[in-house]
Amino acid sequence: MIISTIQNIGSIPMMKENGIDAVIVSFENVSLRSQHMQPVSMLGQWKEQCAAHGMKLYINMLKLFMEEEMPLLDQFMETLRRIEPDGIYYADEGVYEAAEKYGLCGKLVYQPETLVTSTPDVRFYFDLGVQSVSLAHELSLDEILCIAKSEPAIEVLIHGYFSIMYSRRPLVTNYLHHIGKEKEKNAFSIVEQTRKEPMPIIEDETGTHVFSAVPINSYAQIRRLYEAGIRRFRIDNLFLDDEEAAALAKTYKGILDQKIDGSSIKEENSSARWYSQQTVKRKENV
Repeated sequence: MIISTIQNIGSIPMMKENGIDAVIVSFENVSLRSQHMQPVSMLGQWKEQCAAHGMKLYINMLKLFMEEEMPLLDQFMETLRRIEPDGIYYADEGVYEAAEKYGLCGKLVYQPETLVTSTPDVRFYFDLGVQSVSLAHELSLDEILCIAKSEPAIEVLIHGYFSIMYSRRPLVTNYLHHIGKEKEKNAFSIVEQTRKEPMPIIEDETGTHVFSAVPINSYAQIRRLYEAGIRRFRIDNLFLDDEEAAALAKTYKGILDQKIDGSSIKEENSSARWYSQQTVKRKENV
C-alpha cells in the first residue's frame, strides 16, 4: 500500500490513478508538520471523496495536546468515531488514551518520528493494539530489514523530508526579535557547524520544525523492503505538491511491479544515504 500526504481534495482522483491507495489529511488544531491544514468541517467530505474513489482516509493527528486542550481532543475523537476514517497517525500518548475511550485503538498508527528504533519498540506498540508503527527515518536498510523479520506490519517513509527537530517554542520569532528583524520573517533554513547543507525550518502556531536538508528516496531499496514483508510505504509531500507526490507514487509502483529498475534512477534533489548509515553501533538483540 502506498500512502501519501495530500493538500487538496480535488487531487484525490489523480492520486488514485497514479497508484496511491491512501491519503493522509491534516486538519486545523490537531495536526503537525503540514503547510495545508483543512477545516474540521470538511472531514465528512474527505471521507466521501476517498470512498467514492476507492481510497483509504488517514488523519494527521500528530499534535502534542496540552491539558487545556483535552476537551478539543475529546471532541475531535468523537467526530472521528462518527466519520470512521481508516487510520489515525499519532505521536502523543494522550491520543492513545482518548482513542481507547472511543474504541479507536485499532485505527492508530504510531508515528513519533525518531523514537521507534528496534523490534522491542515496535512490538510494544503492536501489543497495545495499534494498526501500524512508523519507524524512525534515520534507520539503515539493514536495521529496517532486521525489524521486519519479526514485525513486517511496520510502516516506512520511502520519500519526503523528515523531521530533525521539533520545539513547541517559536524559535524563529524569538531569534528575529533578538536581532531586531521581526519584519523579515519568511522562509528560513539553518546550517549546523557539523553539516554543510541548509535544513528548512517551518514555524507555525504549534512551534518550530526543522527538517532534513533533502528528502529521503527509496528507489533502490523499496523492492528489498517489499520482499522483507513490508507493505506500508509512505510519501510525504511537504515542500512539494500533489502532482509531484502522484508522480513519485507512479514511479514507486512501477518499481514494485518490476516495470522500472529502481537502482538505475539517479535524482539530485533527494538522497538514499540514510539507508547505508548505521545509526548506532548496536540496536538489535533479536
